[in-house]
Amino acid sequence: LRWTNYLRPDIKRGKFSMQEEQTIIQLHALLGNRWSAIQHISLRE
Repeated sequence: LRWTNYLRPDIKRGKFSMQEEQTIIQLHALLGNRWSAIQHISLRE
């Protein structure tokens, strides 16, 4: 919790937008369950 609140205050919290959700679905279709690869793609800015 401290890391989230103080050391990374730029992290966007809350639900995913429809665009973010569609991007995740497309990346999953492309990369499968390679979540470590998917996490490196910037979805939330």
